[in-house]
Amino acid sequence: MFTNIVIFNKVSLLSKNNQCLLAISLALAAGALFSACLDVPHAPNDTQKISEVSVFARQFDEAIEEPIKINSNEQAELIAEVTPGKYKNRIKYYWYNGDEILDSGATYTISTTYMASSFLSRNFIPDRLLIKDNEGNTLETTFSVNVNNPPQILAETIPANGDTLYGNSHTPFLFSWQSFDRDGSKGLENVLEIDGVQYKVGELQQVMQSGFSEGRHTFRILVTDSLGDKDSTDKQEFFVFGTPEAK
Repeated sequence: MFTNIVIFNKVSLLSKNNQCLLAISLALAAGALFSACLDVPHAPNDTQKISEVSVFARQFDEAIEEPIKINSNEQAELIAEVTPGKYKNRIKYYWYNGDEILDSGATYTISTTYMASSFLSRNFIPDRLLIKDNEGNTLETTFSVNVNNPPQILAETIPANGDTLYGNSHTPFLFSWQSFDRDGSKGLENVLEIDGVQYKVGELQQVMQSGFSEGRHTFRILVTDSLGDKDSTDKQEFFVFGTPEAK
Protein backbone atom coordinates (compact mmCIF):
# COMPACT_ATOMS: atom_id res chain seq x y z
CA MET A 1 0.00 0.00 0.00
CA PHE A 2 2.76 2.42 0.98
CA THR A 3 4.69 1.60 -2.14
CA ASN A 4 1.72 2.32 -4.42
CA ILE A 5 1.19 5.80 -2.93
CA VAL A 6 4.82 6.71 -3.48
CA ILE A 7 4.78 5.50 -7.07
CA PHE A 8 1.52 7.35 -7.80
CA ASN A 9 2.89 10.61 -6.41
CA LYS A 10 5.99 10.32 -8.54
CA VAL A 11 4.06 9.44 -11.67
CA SER A 12 1.65 12.37 -11.25
CA LEU A 13 4.56 14.76 -11.66
CA LEU A 14 5.49 13.34 -15.08
CA SER A 15 4.10 14.22 -18.47
CA LYS A 16 1.54 11.89 -20.04
CA ASN A 17 4.15 10.51 -22.41
CA ASN A 18 6.54 9.87 -19.58
CA GLN A 19 3.72 8.33 -17.54
CA CYS A 20 3.00 5.96 -20.40
CA LEU A 21 6.65 4.99 -20.75
CA LEU A 22 6.94 4.38 -17.04
CA ALA A 23 3.81 2.21 -17.01
CA ILE A 24 5.17 0.14 -19.88
CA SER A 25 8.52 -0.17 -18.13
CA LEU A 26 6.87 -1.31 -14.91
CA ALA A 27 4.72 -3.81 -16.77
CA LEU A 28 7.69 -5.19 -18.65
CA ALA A 29 9.69 -5.42 -15.47
CA ALA A 30 6.89 -7.25 -13.71
CA GLY A 31 6.40 -9.58 -16.65
CA ALA A 32 10.10 -10.34 -16.91
CA LEU A 33 10.23 -11.11 -13.22
CA PHE A 34 7.21 -13.40 -13.52
CA SER A 35 8.77 -15.23 -16.47
CA ALA A 36 12.03 -15.65 -14.61
CA CYS A 37 10.21 -17.22 -11.69
CA LEU A 38 8.52 -19.72 -13.99
CA ASP A 39 11.85 -20.72 -15.49
CA VAL A 40 13.53 -21.62 -12.16
CA PRO A 41 13.88 -25.45 -12.13
CA HIS A 42 12.85 -27.60 -9.18
CA ALA A 43 15.61 -28.63 -6.79
CA PRO A 44 16.98 -32.00 -7.85
CA ASN A 45 16.15 -34.98 -5.62
CA ASP A 46 18.84 -36.75 -3.62
CA THR A 47 19.25 -39.78 -5.90
CA GLN A 48 19.86 -37.44 -8.84
CA LYS A 49 22.66 -35.84 -6.82
CA ILE A 50 24.24 -39.20 -5.89
CA SER A 51 26.68 -40.29 -8.58
CA GLU A 52 27.59 -43.73 -7.22
CA VAL A 53 26.52 -46.38 -4.74
CA SER A 54 28.84 -49.23 -3.71
CA VAL A 55 29.21 -51.91 -1.05
CA PHE A 56 32.21 -53.05 1.00
CA ALA A 57 32.59 -55.40 3.97
CA ARG A 58 34.23 -55.00 7.36
CA GLN A 59 35.69 -57.94 9.24
CA PHE A 60 38.53 -58.23 11.79
CA ASP A 61 38.49 -54.39 11.84
CA GLU A 62 39.54 -54.32 8.18
CA ALA A 63 37.67 -52.93 5.17
CA ILE A 64 37.22 -55.42 2.32
CA GLU A 65 36.37 -54.02 -1.09
CA GLU A 66 35.15 -55.99 -4.10
CA PRO A 67 35.71 -58.78 -4.72
CA ILE A 68 34.32 -59.31 -1.21
CA LYS A 69 35.75 -62.36 0.57
CA ILE A 70 34.88 -63.03 4.22
CA ASN A 71 36.04 -65.58 6.77
CA SER A 72 33.36 -67.95 8.11
CA ASN A 73 34.88 -67.89 11.61
CA GLU A 74 33.96 -64.28 12.31
CA GLN A 75 30.85 -62.10 11.94
CA ALA A 76 31.08 -59.59 9.08
CA GLU A 77 29.22 -56.43 8.14
CA LEU A 78 28.24 -55.13 4.71
CA ILE A 79 28.33 -51.34 4.49
CA ALA A 80 26.66 -49.14 1.86
CA GLU A 81 28.61 -46.17 0.56
CA VAL A 82 27.27 -43.33 -1.61
CA THR A 83 29.06 -40.56 -3.44
CA PRO A 84 28.86 -37.72 -2.41
CA GLY A 85 28.77 -38.99 1.16
CA LYS A 86 26.84 -35.97 2.48
CA TYR A 87 23.58 -37.49 1.22
CA LYS A 88 23.97 -40.83 3.01
CA ASN A 89 21.46 -39.97 5.76
CA ARG A 90 18.79 -38.65 3.38
CA ILE A 91 18.01 -41.93 1.62
CA LYS A 92 16.74 -45.41 2.45
CA TYR A 93 18.70 -48.62 1.88
CA TYR A 94 17.29 -52.05 1.01
CA TRP A 95 19.31 -55.29 0.91
CA TYR A 96 18.16 -58.04 -1.45
CA ASN A 97 18.98 -61.65 -2.15
CA GLY A 98 17.71 -62.04 -5.70
CA ASP A 99 14.20 -60.57 -5.57
CA GLU A 100 13.78 -61.24 -1.85
CA ILE A 101 14.29 -58.27 0.47
CA LEU A 102 16.35 -59.25 3.52
CA ASP A 103 16.65 -56.05 5.52
CA SER A 104 16.88 -52.26 5.38
CA GLY A 105 19.46 -49.81 6.65
CA ALA A 106 22.91 -48.59 5.67
CA THR A 107 24.56 -51.78 7.01
CA TYR A 108 23.80 -55.50 6.92
CA THR A 109 25.24 -57.93 9.47
CA ILE A 110 26.32 -61.37 8.26
CA SER A 111 26.40 -63.61 11.32
CA THR A 112 28.44 -66.78 11.51
CA THR A 113 25.11 -68.65 11.43
CA TYR A 114 24.51 -67.43 7.86
CA MET A 115 27.94 -68.79 6.92
CA ALA A 116 27.46 -72.19 8.55
CA SER A 117 26.20 -73.88 5.39
CA SER A 118 26.04 -73.24 1.67
CA PHE A 119 22.21 -73.19 1.84
CA LEU A 120 22.17 -70.36 4.40
CA SER A 121 24.88 -68.48 2.52
CA ARG A 122 22.95 -68.69 -0.74
CA ASN A 123 19.70 -67.46 0.81
CA PHE A 124 20.62 -65.04 3.59
CA ILE A 125 23.59 -63.12 2.24
CA PRO A 126 22.64 -60.14 0.02
CA ASP A 127 23.74 -59.77 -3.59
CA ARG A 128 21.97 -56.49 -4.41
CA LEU A 129 21.56 -53.09 -2.74
CA LEU A 130 18.84 -50.60 -3.70
CA ILE A 131 18.65 -47.02 -2.42
CA LYS A 132 15.54 -44.85 -2.61
CA ASP A 133 14.80 -41.17 -1.93
CA ASN A 134 11.59 -39.61 -0.60
CA GLU A 135 10.23 -39.13 -4.13
CA GLY A 136 10.62 -42.80 -5.02
CA ASN A 137 13.68 -42.44 -7.25
CA THR A 138 16.08 -45.38 -7.00
CA LEU A 139 19.67 -46.43 -7.63
CA GLU A 140 21.05 -49.94 -7.20
CA THR A 141 24.21 -52.02 -7.40
CA THR A 142 24.90 -55.75 -7.48
CA PHE A 143 27.80 -57.51 -5.77
CA SER A 144 28.91 -60.96 -4.64
CA VAL A 145 30.17 -62.19 -1.27
CA ASN A 146 32.52 -65.17 -1.17
CA VAL A 147 32.43 -67.04 2.16
CA ASN A 148 35.67 -68.90 2.76
CA ASN A 149 36.19 -71.56 5.41
CA PRO A 150 39.77 -71.01 6.59
CA PRO A 151 42.23 -73.90 6.87
CA GLN A 152 42.68 -75.71 10.16
CA ILE A 153 45.59 -77.33 12.01
CA LEU A 154 44.87 -80.02 14.57
CA ALA A 155 46.27 -79.32 18.02
CA GLU A 156 48.24 -82.57 18.26
CA THR A 157 51.80 -82.26 16.94
CA ILE A 158 55.09 -84.11 17.07
CA PRO A 159 56.96 -83.13 19.14
CA ALA A 160 54.25 -82.29 21.68
CA ASN A 161 54.54 -79.20 23.81
CA GLY A 162 57.15 -79.78 26.54
CA ASP A 163 58.70 -82.91 25.01
CA THR A 164 62.33 -83.78 25.64
CA LEU A 165 64.35 -85.02 22.65
CA TYR A 166 67.67 -86.79 23.00
CA GLY A 167 70.44 -86.37 20.49
CA ASN A 168 73.02 -83.93 19.19
CA SER A 169 73.33 -81.41 16.39
CA HIS A 170 73.55 -84.24 13.85
CA THR A 171 70.41 -86.01 15.03
CA PRO A 172 67.36 -85.52 12.79
CA PHE A 173 64.12 -85.01 14.69
CA LEU A 174 60.64 -85.54 13.27
CA PHE A 175 58.18 -82.65 13.10
CA SER A 176 54.69 -83.80 12.18
CA TRP A 177 51.22 -82.19 12.14
CA GLN A 178 47.86 -82.33 10.34
CA SER A 179 46.42 -79.39 8.39
CA PHE A 180 43.47 -79.39 6.02
CA ASP A 181 41.22 -77.07 4.02
CA ARG A 182 37.60 -77.18 5.21
CA ASP A 183 36.42 -76.20 1.72
CA GLY A 184 38.09 -79.29 0.31
CA SER A 185 40.33 -77.35 -2.05
CA LYS A 186 44.02 -78.00 -2.53
CA GLY A 187 46.99 -75.69 -2.44
CA LEU A 188 47.64 -75.23 1.28
CA GLU A 189 50.95 -73.60 2.10
CA ASN A 190 52.48 -74.96 5.33
CA VAL A 191 55.22 -73.20 7.25
CA LEU A 192 57.34 -74.73 10.03
CA GLU A 193 58.69 -72.06 12.36
CA ILE A 194 61.61 -73.12 14.59
CA ASP A 195 63.16 -70.69 17.05
CA GLY A 196 61.54 -67.80 15.17
CA VAL A 197 62.87 -68.82 11.74
CA GLN A 198 60.24 -69.82 9.18
CA TYR A 199 60.70 -72.63 6.67
CA LYS A 200 58.19 -72.96 3.84
CA VAL A 201 57.43 -76.63 3.25
CA GLY A 202 54.52 -76.40 0.81
CA GLU A 203 51.95 -79.16 1.27
CA LEU A 204 54.27 -81.33 3.38
CA GLN A 205 53.08 -82.19 6.88
CA GLN A 206 56.13 -84.15 8.03
CA VAL A 207 59.68 -82.80 8.12
CA MET A 208 62.95 -84.19 9.53
CA GLN A 209 65.14 -81.44 10.95
CA SER A 210 68.59 -81.52 12.53
CA GLY A 211 71.14 -79.00 13.77
CA PHE A 212 69.72 -78.39 17.25
CA SER A 213 71.95 -77.34 20.11
CA GLU A 214 71.23 -78.52 23.64
CA GLY A 215 68.60 -76.65 25.57
CA ARG A 216 65.18 -75.13 25.02
CA HIS A 217 63.71 -74.59 21.55
CA THR A 218 60.35 -73.36 20.23
CA PHE A 219 58.29 -74.19 17.19
CA ARG A 220 54.87 -73.64 15.69
CA ILE A 221 53.01 -74.48 12.47
CA LEU A 222 51.31 -71.96 10.18
CA VAL A 223 49.07 -72.73 7.21
CA THR A 224 47.57 -70.48 4.51
CA ASP A 225 44.96 -71.37 1.89
CA SER A 226 44.71 -70.11 -1.69
CA LEU A 227 42.46 -67.19 -0.65
CA GLY A 228 44.84 -65.97 2.03
CA ASP A 229 43.03 -67.22 5.14
CA LYS A 230 45.27 -68.67 7.83
CA ASP A 231 45.52 -70.85 10.90
CA SER A 232 48.41 -71.56 13.25
CA THR A 233 49.27 -73.50 16.35
CA ASP A 234 50.35 -71.80 19.54
CA LYS A 235 54.08 -71.52 20.03
CA GLN A 236 55.29 -74.72 21.67
CA GLU A 237 58.55 -75.65 23.31
CA PHE A 238 60.75 -78.72 23.37
CA PHE A 239 64.11 -79.54 24.93
CA VAL A 240 67.16 -81.21 23.42
CA PHE A 241 69.63 -83.06 25.61
CA GLY A 242 72.74 -84.81 24.40
CA THR A 243 73.79 -88.28 25.58
CA PRO A 244 76.84 -90.43 24.87
CA GLU A 245 74.59 -92.35 22.50
CA ALA A 246 71.57 -90.70 20.91
CA LYS A 247 68.41 -92.36 22.15
